[in-house]
Formats: sequence, structure tokens, C-alpha cells
Amino acid sequence: MANDQAAMQHERAQLLRLLSPQQFVDVCAVIGAFNVVDRIADSTGIALDDMMLAMSAGLPQELGLTNFNSAANTPGMR
Repeated sequence: MANDQAAMQHERAQLLRLLSPQQFVDVCAVIGAFNVVDRIADSTGIALDDMMLAMSAGLPQELGLTNFNSAANTPGMR
């Protein structure tokens, strides 16, 4: 969807029907914050602990997360 401007506009319009403009901004801020935190953790080389590895086994493949270029930076994703 990232390269499909029409699809993004449609989804934004759908969200704005459900959320107030302030709620929409808050949701975008939370999404952005999680994106940054993940990138910081990846860049520092923080590894997942054994419990998290066990809990998430197979999930990246099931969700299609291994299709993203950034998956190359996460051990066990490819």
C-alpha cells in the first residue's frame, strides 16, 4: 500500500470516519514511535531473549514480515 496513493487516501478517509482528527494524529504518533523504537533496538544489536524467541517462533513468516527488506536485520527472520 505504501506506493499506492489512492489506497492510502482511502484508508485515511476510512480512519477519519471512525476517529476524530486528534485521535487520528495520536494513532499516527504511536505508530511512528513504535517504528523508531524498533529501529533503535535493531541498530544497537539488542537480541530477543529466549522467551520472546519461543513465543514468536513462526510468527514473522505467518504474518509475511520476512518480505520486508528490514527483515535482513533481524536474526531468524530470513
